[in-house]
Amino acid sequence: MSFSAATLLLPAPDTNWRVWKPRAASPGDAVDSPADFTDRSKPLVVGLPASACRSIGMILPQSDHDVLEQMVCAQLEKRGIKTTSEHGKNFRLHQLGASGPLAIVSVDVLADPFPEHLAVTHASDYTAALRLSRIPDGKIVVVEEQGDLIVAAGYQGHLFHSHIIGQQPMSATALAQEIAIARLALESQQGFGGINGVTLKGIWDKHFASAVSEYAELPVDVTQSFPAAEKADTRGWSSLLPSAVRAAQASSARRRKITRFTALGILVFSALAVLAVLYLSVQEKTATKLEEEVASTAPAAAAVRKTMGRWKALAPALEQPRFALVQLNDITSLMPPSGIVVRKYEAKLDEIEIRGEAREARLADQFIEDIKKHKNLSRYEWSMPRPEVKTTASFRAQGKLKP
Repeated sequence: MSFSAATLLLPAPDTNWRVWKPRAASPGDAVDSPADFTDRSKPLVVGLPASACRSIGMILPQSDHDVLEQMVCAQLEKRGIKTTSEHGKNFRLHQLGASGPLAIVSVDVLADPFPEHLAVTHASDYTAALRLSRIPDGKIVVVEEQGDLIVAAGYQGHLFHSHIIGQQPMSATALAQEIAIARLALESQQGFGGINGVTLKGIWDKHFASAVSEYAELPVDVTQSFPAAEKADTRGWSSLLPSAVRAAQASSARRRKITRFTALGILVFSALAVLAVLYLSVQEKTATKLEEEVASTAPAAAAVRKTMGRWKALAPALEQPRFALVQLNDITSLMPPSGIVVRKYEAKLDEIEIRGEAREARLADQFIEDIKKHKNLSRYEWSMPRPEVKTTASFRAQGKLKP
């Protein structure tokens, strides 16, 4: 689905929401909240403010989409962010590009709990509102969303990161300080590039903009709006819907399915009642024929069962969570920023061995305890002799696959 064929519901600087009809050059009606929008004539995409949908930029090693998604989950969980609910994933991964061996990734994460007034049961998708616009490259963007001031940055025109810094009114010095902090955080990420300016989106006083430029030591420009994201197409996106919306849509689908099956059941029952005698006769002939076919295909069926047994025996080697690189990524994601060094990592079909050094034995013990609690690594039974303490604590841990 292309955004040009969908109705967009976007937050305004004030507390209202603007309705953008397909291919419209300007917004149409305004509604108090997404829940008040009932038009079902076109697919509906809800653009969320940063207060309801965080956009987090990450720079990760180049991998296929599934492995990248696992690394994103690990990073989000380390930040205490819930990644799944009983109705599906709570985030969506956007791969924006690459810088050498690194993947430039932006992740949209829905707020938990999700605000009830933003739940639209007939919405086809949710996304960060700024993801629908083309973001200037190499600049810090400041925009107001429903009273909140948002700092954002883009990569190759696409939203990379955004977060709330406060509410209006904000002084020029305070805003310049937030811009400086965001600039430092972005430029410290290898592969992202540099920040060479600031763009204030919306209506801003020119004297205020000049003051921000002076305090932030960056050129500042003001723009009323950003152009729409070029060639925006959601066909490659995974679904991102709040739990309440997923539950409502699943319940509606079940009701429609029950209605269809009830009507179909009545029709089939009526037909069977009329044709019962003929049906039984045909079934008797079919049963006799099937018995003959089963007898003739018995050797081939036995060979198929034997082949299936061999494939089942190979199944453990094909499980992605047991790939050595995936396990190594899981282990390194649990390491503290400092104090532990892994000297040796060896993975076999049903066993993992880790050798390393820790600043102290307690740190090694905590590292192994974190491994035992990990979703993937907890499938192994971990043991570790008491670390040998000299200048550092040398440790050796083994994990054996549980039956």
